[in-house]
Amino acid sequence: MNCWRILYVLLAILVAGCGGSGRLNKYYTEEDRAVLDLIAQVKKEPNDKSSIRLLSDAYEAAFQKRARMAQPYAGSQAGDQYMQQVKEWQVVGQMYEQIQAIPQVVKEFPGLPDPRPQEQQARQQAAEQYYQAGRAYLGYNTRLQAQQAYDFFEKANKAWPGYKDVNQQLQLAAEKALTRVLVNPVNYNRYGFGYWGFQNDWLQQQMVRDLNARAFRNVRFFTEWELRAQQLVPDKIVDLDFVELFVDRVHAERRQYERVKNIKTGETKSKPPQPVYTTVRATVFVERQYMTSYATLECRIYDRLSNQNSLYDRFPERINWTQERARFTGDRRALEPADIALLNNRWNDYPPKREQIADQLIRATYQQLLSRINSGVSF
Repeated sequence: MNCWRILYVLLAILVAGCGGSGRLNKYYTEEDRAVLDLIAQVKKEPNDKSSIRLLSDAYEAAFQKRARMAQPYAGSQAGDQYMQQVKEWQVVGQMYEQIQAIPQVVKEFPGLPDPRPQEQQARQQAAEQYYQAGRAYLGYNTRLQAQQAYDFFEKANKAWPGYKDVNQQLQLAAEKALTRVLVNPVNYNRYGFGYWGFQNDWLQQQMVRDLNARAFRNVRFFTEWELRAQQLVPDKIVDLDFVELFVDRVHAERRQYERVKNIKTGETKSKPPQPVYTTVRATVFVERQYMTSYATLECRIYDRLSNQNSLYDRFPERINWTQERARFTGDRRALEPADIALLNNRWNDYPPKREQIADQLIRATYQQLLSRINSGVSF
């Protein structure tokens, strides 16, 4: 009888291997596919004891193969081999749950092996190895190794949430791995920020907010006041200096030019009639106002101890503001379309103030700097 049961299991495995694998999980073995096919068959015919017996044997075969596969292997990183075992046992666990949902199978074979204890054991072993690796790296007492320690503690916590004091170790590793970056007050080219219309050092505070919001790994940005308040020492420093910040005064110029056209005003009474042209003239008076303002933001990001630069560059911006209006005397028919456009131009009696131009210049140069940092500056 046992020979026949083995033969049926082998046949089921063979059939499973011939089709339908695309819809199955990539971790499934041929034994697993046989079990899944038999589960589907038993669900259709729950009172077929022969199929139930085959399902029991197939599940036992799949379980034993997983037990052989779930062995430690050389060359894997600490804990990873056990997390691979967790995946293997999870596959068996999915099949086990489906089988337990069929009352007829549970009644006939109540003692089918439960893979959950093996999965939990593998998780615990993985968490222990990750935890010990994290402790080892944390002992080096450097930022780089602290970052690696944090990664291991994070894996331990994922394998077994709350394992030992992993949450405290995560916090300690994060503190040791943190790079503190001081953003110094901005030099607004000989003048304070109030001269340019700001109520505070807008650029310094905006940069701290923006860079902290971008979640650089193990990096936090501070103003000098924040570091002082927490009695912290920076690892890196950001200097921001407007080597140029010039807002022009409004310049005015006037010019005039003549327009002359010969336009058709009628026809003669001759046969054939000939066109009659009249010369028309107009004088256009143009008034123009303009400003040319510019700024150049210099940024240096460097290590406090080694003085080595992470970034040293300049970011220029220029704003050309102009407006024109016109009036004319003479015959309107002499005007060109460009003259009409000048006549219709909108004119602002209140040109932009120094504070408005400065705000545009400072924001534009800062956006260039921010794009540069986001493109790959390493902290």
